[in-house]
Parts: sequence; C-alpha cells; structure tokens
Amino acid sequence: MKTITLTCLLLLPFAAQAQKVMELKPTEQPQSFVEQMKQSYDPAMADLVLESYLNSLLKANAIKNQQSSIEYTVKANREGELVVTRHQQQDKKLVRNNNTLTVYGVGHVLESECSRMEQRCWVFYPDRDERWLEIDYSPKAVKELAKGMGLLIKELQR
Repeated sequence: MKTITLTCLLLLPFAAQAQKVMELKPTEQPQSFVEQMKQSYDPAMADLVLESYLNSLLKANAIKNQQSSIEYTVKANREGELVVTRHQQQDKKLVRNNNTLTVYGVGHVLESECSRMEQRCWVFYPDRDERWLEIDYSPKAVKELAKGMGLLIKELQR
C-alpha cells in the first residue's frame, strides 16, 4: 500500500509537466477548407476545382421553400469572365438570369453578410456594395463562399 502511494506521488508532478509540454498553440491563421483544397490540387486545375466546390456549396445552401427555390451556379471561362447564373423556380416556371463579371481590374476580397430576420446570406460584388449571390441563412457557408469566389477571381486574373 505504501509503495503504490509513493509511486503515484512520484508520477504526479511528471504528468502535470507533460500536459504543459503537449499544449500546442497555432502560429498562423487557420485556413478555410477552400484554401486547403486549392493547395492540394494541380495548379493548372485550380479554377475547375474551385468552380466545382463553389457549385456544390451553392447547391447545398440553395433557398428552398414550398412555393419556390433559388439556386446559383458559377462558371469560369478562359477569357477572364465569371458567369453567375441565378435559377429561380416559382409556380412550375424556371427563370434563369446570367450575370457575367469580367475579372480583370476587380478586387478578389469579397464581402458577405447575413440577415437572421430574412434568413438569408449574401456575397457582394467585388468593389461594390451590391448583392451578387444569395443563399439560405448559413454564416459559415457564406464566408467560405466569399473566400472561394475571391480565390476563383484571383485564379482567373492570372
């Protein structure tokens, strides 16, 4: 019995020290998933990978209710244009609107915001205080979407 007590007392200070040694502190900002994904693919395919990821993010966060739905898709082309298509279905009627952005000369850091009251989130046009993309209320998804759209614009500007 005395041996066990003595052993526990001897190991206790080492256990406390081990916890302090194992504490890890990040040295840089954590990357978003879209940034990590972009780094893990061939740079020649970066625009296609980003486009595919953004479209899946837009589809997963589309606005849907019993009467209507709004979904966006993005398509990058080699001419330095980013085509954003809004698909709105209402009363069994589908309306599509294309919006083409020439990426040369625009910023690639995009702003976003959400409204809890409206249950919507938006990504704003680059360099403008105007809504560009709209998704269902999801603050984390809209930040990822804004980051990804910015990376895609930056990729197209090369």
